[in-house]
Amino acid sequence: MGDFDWKKAVASIAPSLATALVPELGLAGVAVRAIGQAFGLTEATEQQVSEALAKASSADLQALSNADQQFQKEMAALGIDLEKIASEDRASARDREIKTGDSWMPRILGSVVVVGYLAVQWYLLSHIVPTEMREIVLRSMGTLDMALGLVLGYYFGSSAGSARKDAVIGKLR
Repeated sequence: MGDFDWKKAVASIAPSLATALVPELGLAGVAVRAIGQAFGLTEATEQQVSEALAKASSADLQALSNADQQFQKEMAALGIDLEKIASEDRASARDREIKTGDSWMPRILGSVVVVGYLAVQWYLLSHIVPTEMREIVLRSMGTLDMALGLVLGYYFGSSAGSARKDAVIGKLR
């Protein structure tokens, strides 16, 4: 269960709730509560939501999808456009980079992450990791995986567009 990424699961089933989980939006608590309620949990914690998602039935996943639709309606009624907020957040980060003229630091950091990721992958494939070091190596690989995803998302875009496309296709069926 330690490898289960419940936020990715939510993103594939309930994209609006997943967007609200982004810490910068300040709606993570509301999103966790809504997800928990879909599973019949009151005042759910992230741990409880993760456990519920890990053993969810198809009926539970449908309830989560319904909760996402309800969440979208509630946000629209309040005049909150989650995608617009997330888009503005990305735009402000890009504007900051343009204004500061700091085009080298993201490139250097991105290069370090990619080279580090490849070096660790090569090492793991060409060496035997001692049993007592496996846990820390797996944790380090998880961190590098996440960092690589952020670097690739920064330079090539995120999967938000793909998630919207999948949602539209799902509604057409």
